[in-house]
Formats: sequence, C-alpha cells, structure tokens
Amino acid sequence: MSRIDEPTLADLEAELGRDGVWVAPALREVVTARDEARIEEAVADQPTPTYVALVELSYDDPLTGGRPEELAFLVRDDTGREGTYLLLGPRYDQSTYELQVQAFPDEYDLYPAPAVAAAELPQDLPGQVLRTLELLRTEEADTLYDELREQEASDGSGDGTGTGVPAPGAAEDAGSGPDVGLVLAGVGLVLALLAAVLLLRRRRPVPRARGTAFVLPDTVVRTVREAEDRRHEALAEEAVLALGEAIDAADLDPRRSGGLAAWQAALDHYDVASRILHRRHSAADVVGALVLARRGREALTAAVRGRDWQPTPSCYFHPLHGGARSRVRWDHLDTWVDVPACRDCEVAVARDKEPRDVLDFVEGDRPAHYFRLDLGAWSRTGYGSLDTDLLGALLRP
Repeated sequence: MSRIDEPTLADLEAELGRDGVWVAPALREVVTARDEARIEEAVADQPTPTYVALVELSYDDPLTGGRPEELAFLVRDDTGREGTYLLLGPRYDQSTYELQVQAFPDEYDLYPAPAVAAAELPQDLPGQVLRTLELLRTEEADTLYDELREQEASDGSGDGTGTGVPAPGAAEDAGSGPDVGLVLAGVGLVLALLAAVLLLRRRRPVPRARGTAFVLPDTVVRTVREAEDRRHEALAEEAVLALGEAIDAADLDPRRSGGLAAWQAALDHYDVASRILHRRHSAADVVGALVLARRGREALTAAVRGRDWQPTPSCYFHPLHGGARSRVRWDHLDTWVDVPACRDCEVAVARDKEPRDVLDFVEGDRPAHYFRLDLGAWSRTGYGSLDTDLLGALLRP
C-alpha cells in the first residue's frame, strides 16, 4: 500500500504530463521498466487523452482516502487534464488485481474493459493494463463482458466474482469490494444470484421474448432489498470509521489558514454521521450518513491541502451516484423544478424517461422514490442536491 502526499502527487502529475504513465515505487517489481515502456506506447496510441496511474492506495491516505477515483479527480483538478484515467483499485484477493476507469467528462459504460481484462489475466497487472487499453480502443468489451457473465451463470458462480467480473455498477455503488463481499457472504449464494440479476436489470436491459415479462416474487424483492439495506449499512459504517481515522492521521499545516474552515466541516460531518449510526436509525438515515461521510472526506482533503471547501450538489435521483454534472427539469412533488443530475440520469431525462436507478425505500409494502416520502431533511433537500447545506438542514430545529 502507498500513501499519496503532496510531493508524491506533484511527481505523479508531472510524469503523467510527460508520458501518461506513473508507477508507484512499491509496484516496481510487478511492473518492470519494460512493462512501463509498453504501456506508454499503448497510451500514446489511444484515440483520446489517456493516463495510467498504478498505485495500491492506503485506506488512511489523507488525500484520496484510498479511493482511486479521488486520485483522478485530484489530478484533473490540479492539471485540467480531461480524458480517461486508468487506475488500480483496491485488491481484495491477494492473487488478483482490479483496474478502474474514471473518465472526464464522465462515461459510465467503460467498466466492461477492465472487467474483461481482469477475468482474462487475473494475476498479470501489466497485461491487464495493456488489454484494457486495447479494449477501450475497440467495441469488443461489451460483447466479451456479456459472454463472461453468461458463462459464469452457466457455471453457477452467480455473483460474477469467481472470475473477477463484477456486476454492472458494483464499483460506483459499493465504493469498495470487501463491503459487497461481506454482505453477499451473509445472505448466501442464492441471494447473491438474485441480487446480481436485479442489479443487472436495473442497469442494463435484458433481452426477453416478445410478450413476456420478468417479475420477481414479492418475497424475493423484499429479501434483495433488505440485503441492499445491509450493504448500505456496511458501507456507511466503514466510510464513517475511515473518515474518523483519516481525521486523526491528517497532518495540517497551521500556516495554511485557508483549510481551517474545511477542517471544521470535516469534523462536523464526521460527528453528525457517527451520531446517526449510533442511534436508532432507518434505511434513509444510513444513506444520509454515507453522504455525510463522503462530504466529510472531501472537506478533509481540502483542509489538508490548505483550501476552502464548499459542498457541491449530489445527483437528485440518487445521492450515491456521485457528483451532479448538469441540471435537468423534473416533476418534484407535482411541481416542475430544475434538479442536479449525474450524466446517466441526465441522459435518461433528456430522452423523456425516468432514470433507472432512483433511490427508493419501502413504505408499507410498496417501494417509493425517496423524494415522494416524508423523510425530513433527506427528502426536503434531496440529500443535499436541492440545498447543498445538508448539514445545516439537519441541525436546524
């Protein structure tokens, strides 16, 4: 594991500017100089600007919090370099590596390329990088990904983890692999299969014969929903714990007064998120604690860098989608309003469709979109999308 401090980040950014590739010293035995040269050649052949940063991030890293996508955002914000970033995600199985793709502007359909590469070359990190770059240049990735998923289903592996092929959307929703594994292990193989099927249907259309419809029994839907609630709980607990540890380990320079307000914001977000999880709470509260923990992490990153921080709106349709990229017109409680949306939700609304993955909770026996429920500050502020001062809304009487 490696920690990214300011000098290391500066070296990384400079190296990416020179040849598009940076390899952490701790990985030099895995990625040789010859491997790096081959990757540099492949990067140069990409049709769009592409950057490869290979580092196994530490969870207590003060700048990234162990999140590869946060590293990409830091580099992009510092340098203004738009393009595709290929990063090394957390390694949970000691025999495998996992690559992630972060694109600017956002592209959420690039995950099949690293997933296929991981399945084909699980123990070969340089090979995975080269294969991913090759697949990003072609249109093969989606077809190969679907074939691998079908093969896994026929082999009975169910959740797609047996060959290193994650379920669609798992990386951006879960934030980290061990949490998903923890939940799936608890509900058993059959439930893992059902959860994978449900996630797949939510994110990718499943072909079916004309005139037929796929309907899961109510009991199965409830079971899968309960598993997702437990997954959110595990994510929130880890995120809040990690934020607290990162705050304790943060090295602040008192001469950089610009970060003092951000430091206080990080402390406040941690305090409220922690209190939510340590009292009686609902599934909606758990999602809120996770949102607060992520905001606290952003504030801490700004504090360590001596910068001011202001909360940015999350996606109105689902606060765990990530940052909003634009505003769209939507019917909010029978009133047309402009709401922030991530790229996927923006595209759906532009096509006059409801986004597929809207956050909902069960009221009675039926699921309902969170913004149609009375959830206090959560629904009133859209989890910070309609009113970015989510913390203030929670603390106001």
